[in-house]
Amino acid sequence: MSVTTTPTTDSAQLTREAGTRLVEGWAALWNGDVALAEQILAPGFRLYFADDFGGSGNAATFGQDELTAFISVNSHALTGVTFSADAPPLVDSERGEIACRWSESNADDGGDVVVKSGIDMFAVTDGKISAVWSLTGNRRFAG
Repeated sequence: MSVTTTPTTDSAQLTREAGTRLVEGWAALWNGDVALAEQILAPGFRLYFADDFGGSGNAATFGQDELTAFISVNSHALTGVTFSADAPPLVDSERGEIACRWSESNADDGGDVVVKSGIDMFAVTDGKISAVWSLTGNRRFAG
């Protein structure tokens, strides 16, 4: 399976509003609404993590099935986990790309709230997310 790294999209499809809806759907997907995957992810979708994944020392690459399985397992494993965009996404209609800063919060074993931040870069093809490059930090972005 190959992934197009230069997305092709009709620029009329990727307005700021459409990009915002995709990011909102992406957050809802990560919050456990895995049924959204079919609606927002393009055929051949790939997610690329830029950092150590799961303590393995390696980056991970997920397709749609691996992603929804991962979310299903981990949304129940973390107490009160929620994902949300920290600001409106940046949408490049001409290139079919979106950039979004986000945060994840959940309760640790002691009940304290832990917040992490990250940045996702999205490629959009035919109005759906075709690829995401994701980088997660170990704390929340300042500001």
